[in-house]
Amino acid sequence: MDEAQKILVVEDDAVTRARLAFLLRKNGYQVDVADDGDSGWIRFQELHYPIVLTDWLMPGLSGPELCERIRRYEGEVYTYVILITGKTEKSNIALGLEAGADDYVTKPFDSGELLARLRTGRRILDLQASMREAKRQLQDLASRDGLTEVLNRRALEERLAEAFTYFLRRGTPLSIAMLDLDHFKQINDNYGHQAGDDVLREAARRVTSMIREYDTIGRYGGEEFLVLLPDTPGEEATSIAERIRRSIAELPVETRDGGTIHASVSVGLATAHAGFRGNVKDVIESADAALYRAKRGGRNRVEHGVGEGIAGAPRSALG
Repeated sequence: MDEAQKILVVEDDAVTRARLAFLLRKNGYQVDVADDGDSGWIRFQELHYPIVLTDWLMPGLSGPELCERIRRYEGEVYTYVILITGKTEKSNIALGLEAGADDYVTKPFDSGELLARLRTGRRILDLQASMREAKRQLQDLASRDGLTEVLNRRALEERLAEAFTYFLRRGTPLSIAMLDLDHFKQINDNYGHQAGDDVLREAARRVTSMIREYDTIGRYGGEEFLVLLPDTPGEEATSIAERIRRSIAELPVETRDGGTIHASVSVGLATAHAGFRGNVKDVIESADAALYRAKRGGRNRVEHGVGEGIAGAPRSALG
């Protein structure tokens, strides 16, 4: 069922309520009913209907009061509210619209007019849904690295801050893996920058395929990626990092010109456990230091430093 087909009818008169429900269901709407404003408000909070059709004068909350509550309560998803009223004076209608109603019909209502106004409401809701989706897509694009399509540095740092806040609150282990493609400058020098881009894209794809749905990968800079592993102790993080390392080293990367390049990655891991007294920067520096050891130890390897909090090696020292 289309979400815009869901409608809540709030009407205290049993005959009118039954007539409305019959008419709307006959025309394909999924209808719930409430017999006064208070119960309508309770139902709305439970299911957040996209369309509310409400009487003006009712026991408890009136129609305009219900509109006001809906407007204060609703979030990003809009609710289209139509008032059914016997008050035909312009001043009363203005009060209803000022309370947050989108439209109104007068009693006794004409079925054709009501259905036409509902179709207008649905078009508006569909347009707003399209705008929300376009906004979401733009936000997603703004958070992605243009080459590899993983998170960019800014979005990655936001996720890191969120994950560390969760770690501080829950105390479950938080692991961070810092990955650096080995001898990447030589790949660019020997095969060209387009081939280097192919290696970066394929490395990001393989890493993404090796991590879990709730893990996060982002491009930290240049040929370096960072993988965030929440609720993951050191031993499990090491296993994941080894899978990542093998996925890159064991199969050559095919480039767009039909060639192949053998690549490998060095990985530095750090894990914060309950009781860790540092900050997220300390965990990153620990992973960076472990990465430096992996580079110095021969590359294409995983090193794991647990909560060391020591400064990482200078970037110029990494191959």
